Amino acid sequence: MKFKAPMLVATSLIMLTSPAFADHGENFHCSGLPFTEGPGKEAVDRLAHNNGMRQIIFFLASKWENEEIKRQCDAAASGEKINQSCLEGKRDWAAIEATIPEGLAGKSNKEIRPIMLEISSQKYHTTGRKEALSYCANLGVIDDVFK
Repeated sequence: MKFKAPMLVATSLIMLTSPAFADHGENFHCSGLPFTEGPGKEAVDRLAHNNGMRQIIFFLASKWENEEIKRQCDAAASGEKINQSCLEGKRDWAAIEATIPEGLAGKSNKEIRPIMLEISSQKYHTTGRKEALSYCANLGVIDDVFK
């Protein structure tokens, strides 16, 4: 029983220190944990003063990504050549920042929680992503296996 905790900690550390968002080059797929390095981490560190804000930023960044994926798929369906690789390093942080609800700066996790729960209920990071990929598959831009 005592060895489970060290194994869990070791596994967590390996996951957190692995290269984040390795680019697989197709269907906007990224692997790894988001915002653990590079421009994404820098932006989240700049915008979030606590864990509640980090979650809000994550959800709003996911929403932006879904909209960007659809925009790129519309462009591809119109005959433009697009880059379907991971969006890491390509996010428009000014646009994402503009969607952050006003008045959250400096508020505690407890004060932010209702807004975080409201934003998370939109499921941008799960259902929204599936909808964006299905949209692209229906346009014939990506393989429907990824729907």
